[in-house]
Amino acid sequence: MEKKHINTFLKIFPLIFILLGVLIGTVQFGISIEFLLIIGTVICCIIAYTAGYKWAEMESAFVKKIADTWLGVLILMLIGAIVGTWIYSGAVPMLIYYGIKWINPSFIPFTAFVVTAFVAIFTGTSWGAAATSGVAFIGVAHATGVPLPLIAGAIISGAYVGDKNSPISDTTVLSSMGSGSQLIDHIKSMLIVTIPSIIISSIIFIALGFTASSNIDISTVKETKEILDSLASMFNFNILLLLPAAVVFIGSFKGLSPIITMFLGSFLALILGAIFQDFGFLNSIKSFISGFNVSMSELPADQIPANLNNLLNRGGMVNMMPTVMFLISALTFGSMLQLIGTLQTILDLLLKVIKGVKSLMIVTWFTTFVVNSSVNSTQFTFLTLGPIFQDIYKKYKLHPSALSRTMEEGGTLTEPIVPWTVTGVYMASTLGVATLEYLPYSFFNLVSIVVMFIYILTFPKLKFAVPVLKDEEDKK
Repeated sequence: MEKKHINTFLKIFPLIFILLGVLIGTVQFGISIEFLLIIGTVICCIIAYTAGYKWAEMESAFVKKIADTWLGVLILMLIGAIVGTWIYSGAVPMLIYYGIKWINPSFIPFTAFVVTAFVAIFTGTSWGAAATSGVAFIGVAHATGVPLPLIAGAIISGAYVGDKNSPISDTTVLSSMGSGSQLIDHIKSMLIVTIPSIIISSIIFIALGFTASSNIDISTVKETKEILDSLASMFNFNILLLLPAAVVFIGSFKGLSPIITMFLGSFLALILGAIFQDFGFLNSIKSFISGFNVSMSELPADQIPANLNNLLNRGGMVNMMPTVMFLISALTFGSMLQLIGTLQTILDLLLKVIKGVKSLMIVTWFTTFVVNSSVNSTQFTFLTLGPIFQDIYKKYKLHPSALSRTMEEGGTLTEPIVPWTVTGVYMASTLGVATLEYLPYSFFNLVSIVVMFIYILTFPKLKFAVPVLKDEEDKK
């Protein structure tokens, strides 16, 4: 059956509905994005039906889209298993414990940066890292007289080293999915920006640390002492607990399937936790499926700091279901946008503005920044913009990881330094420092953006800086 022409307004209308719905419904009234995506999908279906599409064709579009990204769904579920079992085994608590315990007073900003980065990498959450080691370092700053905005900036910097580079971070997974990039390719591409940004930021934090140093014993500061005492009472630490992390990170960089490495990493942590911790074997299974909970320990709940509670009570495959639900809702909506020609229409409009690689990547960054700062959801931003830009990047022979990296730089890194975003508000309230006060000291976020734009503006002189398609990949 021949399909009727769908005019440009009808093609664009569902996307306009979602953007306005999020800005008004979600931000102002708390309506879930998933509900808006379902309504948006219904609108797309009505438009498709009036254009002559049969229901079977719409179903086929849904199924194909979800089937193409099903491995990503499995990865998200295994991320939950990893977080739960790594906390159960004691690996994550051990990193927090020794990271705080070994603070050198002359390196407080630098240590806050490094420790928070490790916590974020091993938990995949910037929010959790800021609420635990971050809050502890804010306590250290209060006790030592180190400027709070400086420490808050170091905490934000460290949290987002992990958030955008950890293979178990949802933003890392979803940005690679949205762009069509393999997870390992995305992380490798990110490291091209991340490594020099870490080095530059570290030098700055070390220099500023010496000017604000103190001889106080950090372990006596109330906030750090509470966390150290609780962790020491709940867990038994030893170096073997880091084996699961080694399996995941080495396996990932060897190019092994993330499904295999994440399953092995979580299962090994489950076994090590059952051997070395006193939580019981059945709780190891619970940590895998529904996540770790401090009630598994014999330590009275009133002796565990609330901010530590917030980090440890997490993980498990079940707790990833809200993210999976969002993902399926977004993919279903995206499949219908593709069917009625919305994505192609936007692509055609962008092609009139974009004249080369440099303008393409700059437009990608600013579009991601504006959309994400408006809708307050990197997941929505990545899964909506990624498919729109995919074909343009392929046209200019850029690797999908160049797209995923640019979206992360425009979305993930800018979220905590924009005052009106949910993340900006959360970080300010958690750390007790206003967003605009810690913004100038969020060196990793700022330096990363500068480094990325240097790479863009010097393209193609720096061959390594922007990933391009190889001939065999270009032919696919």
